[in-house]
Amino acid sequence: MAKPIVYIASPYTQGDVAINTHFQCQVFNQLMDDGLVWPVAPLWAHFQHTIFPRPYRDWVDYDNAFLKFYDACLRVNPNYPDLNYTETQSVGADAEVKYFIAAGKRVFCSIEELYAWVNSLRAST
Repeated sequence: MAKPIVYIASPYTQGDVAINTHFQCQVFNQLMDDGLVWPVAPLWAHFQHTIFPRPYRDWVDYDNAFLKFYDACLRVNPNYPDLNYTETQSVGADAEVKYFIAAGKRVFCSIEELYAWVNSLRAST
């Protein structure tokens, strides 16, 4: 069985963009380390934007152009108690979730949920 390609949807513009980007990169790294899926971290565009700024709409359109290629979505939120930081609001991530649901694709709200699905796929092949 091929590994599912999983889009990570999480807050960016609400709250601290650097912390939000760090969080998504941390989730990406965990998913890569665990090796069950191929993760996609759209907030990598944050780094491109720091060098070559573009209108926000360009980044949204860019991400949306590729959503059809992904097998599932992982919708997660940064939570750093040591920094007294959490962010759950994201118009963009919520819109991405709606896309996945409308496309009949799975949306997960935790890595554990995602991995249970992947393991069920592996068991059925």
